Amino acid sequence: MSLIKAIILAGGSGTRLWPLSREQLPKQFLKLDGEESLLAATISRLAPRVKEEDVWVVTNEAHATGEAFSELNHLNTILEPCGRNTAPAIALAASLLQKDGEDPTMLVLPADHIIKDSSAFHEGLNVAVEQAEQGSLVTFGIVPEHPDTGFGYIQAGEQLENSTAHVVKRFTEKPDLFTAKSFLKEGNYFWNSGMFVWKASTILAEIKRYCPSIYEVVQAMKSSWEAGEPWQEVVRHQFKNMPSISIDYAVLEPSENVVVVPVSMGWSDVGSWDAVFDVSAKSEGDNAISGHAIAIDCENTLLRSESRLLAAVGLKDIIAVETPDAILLCPRGESQRVREVVESLKESQGIEYQEHMTVLRPWGSYTVLENAQGYKMKRISVNVGASLSLQRHQHRSEHWIVVSGTATVTRDNEVITVAKNESTYIPIGVKHRLENKGKVPLQMIEVQVGDYLEEDDIERFDDEYGRNL
Repeated sequence: MSLIKAIILAGGSGTRLWPLSREQLPKQFLKLDGEESLLAATISRLAPRVKEEDVWVVTNEAHATGEAFSELNHLNTILEPCGRNTAPAIALAASLLQKDGEDPTMLVLPADHIIKDSSAFHEGLNVAVEQAEQGSLVTFGIVPEHPDTGFGYIQAGEQLENSTAHVVKRFTEKPDLFTAKSFLKEGNYFWNSGMFVWKASTILAEIKRYCPSIYEVVQAMKSSWEAGEPWQEVVRHQFKNMPSISIDYAVLEPSENVVVVPVSMGWSDVGSWDAVFDVSAKSEGDNAISGHAIAIDCENTLLRSESRLLAAVGLKDIIAVETPDAILLCPRGESQRVREVVESLKESQGIEYQEHMTVLRPWGSYTVLENAQGYKMKRISVNVGASLSLQRHQHRSEHWIVVSGTATVTRDNEVITVAKNESTYIPIGVKHRLENKGKVPLQMIEVQVGDYLEEDDIERFDDEYGRNL
């Protein structure tokens, strides 16, 4: 059986699933369908054909040390210092997979898709691997269920001998409704899934031919790490030199070496709340309900509550999503416009597009309880055995009150223990660290006082999670 390495692309922002998806914790790290995050489900789906140690996740550097730390810290990761779309990410991954003289078959998957029929996925994978080992670039084409203007389309040509794969005639970007209907009527068009299989050497050769500006940078990086430089450090400094372009535009559209494997496997890119509604289990009235929600005389409505009771009466074709700091309401069919909300928040400098009220950290989490002029109040939870970085602030002091567990606190050269119902004070400019050396989670209330209270007023001197000092 051939060696397969899986590359999971997990760098997207997921703005259309706001308010659940945020810039610091986008949809690929969320549980939208079951008990696993979309990323974890993507990896689980690969078994038994691909082992976890043969999976590499390409993601933003900030995710690996931020809110997605617990999702990523046990995985092989390739960390991008900046976003450059899929072609640079795939080129880098292919070159890294060849680093030890191997030339594996690469399975490239987005981290944020749902596939209901794993058996059909593996059947398609077997066909794709067979074609990839013969030197083709292989893409999965989803058998369309309806005319959709939100997907790209692949036109299939002649069927290959002794295979379900077809030669690709052309790619079409998101068409208008009339064109999408004509594609389905013609019958040889498939949705472009963004899932690919090819040999590492094959895709690099095609990138060299059709997008040399990417290939040259990858070769420069390869020369650096072959000279002994740590490869992730090389990526950190040189990745930005590549152009931002998708693999579709860079290689697949101009290449004459692409085949498509048609699959019908309960696929969704969950690119909007309408897509989430489509794949969700339905209750009476064809409603999709999750969390603490009540629907009375509602039809074809999505209700999702993350914290409070969400009660709806007499709604039809409505999407309602609640989080502790935001509520989204829109008609079904209009959820693609949620990105406009995110853009509006960015323009007005609203923090709700960036993070939730409860923010995950490698050491635990914090929840903003109140934020007013001159002071901010947080609830901080530190996991057993975890510690915050050694740090100081130039613009704020901090008062800490322990409500459960025991805190070990460093203040300059002093180390003290703060027990339940005790408190301590961190003046402006004092180096400090908070640790939980106990047997139970540490819970405390923090009151910050100062003229500037944002998270970028942190000067780190030591950090066990690899965050920038």
